[in-house]
Amino acid sequence: MSRVTNQKNYHKISASDFIIRVKSGQGAAIKGKIEHIKTGRISYFNDFLEMLLIIQDKLDQRGYPQCDTELRRFCSKK
Repeated sequence: MSRVTNQKNYHKISASDFIIRVKSGQGAAIKGKIEHIKTGRISYFNDFLEMLLIIQDKLDQRGYPQCDTELRRFCSKK
């Protein structure tokens, strides 16, 4: 018996895929790094706004339609 689902294929890498690692901080005062998966470029940020500007800049460079951008959150088990 086969089962059909409507799940999206998350294995396809697109211009809007990033890996964000938060090293420290609370609230908007977070520090960390962000990697643009398609290009492999790594940028470091010192606050939330700087992180958003890095993402927006990369999306603008790639001409990616922002209405299709999807945010996903991954949590590790402790």
